Amino acid sequence: MDGQHPKAEADLGAFLDAALAVAELPLEPELRPRVLMHLRTAVEMAQIVTSFPLSDEAEPAPVYLP
Repeated sequence: MDGQHPKAEADLGAFLDAALAVAELPLEPELRPRVLMHLRTAVEMAQIVTSFPLSDEAEPAPVYLP
């Protein structure tokens, strides 16, 4: 579990199950741990991004047009 809280692991598994059901996608049982590993990584990356403090005045960067 890589130090994850058991409830967080259960929530991640439930999220995966729900997403698979909504998308009507099959998942071979032997691939489930690998998919959960990638979801865990995505959650950790999202936590890093959302933990960065931004002021209310922050605006997105302009779009680059060559």
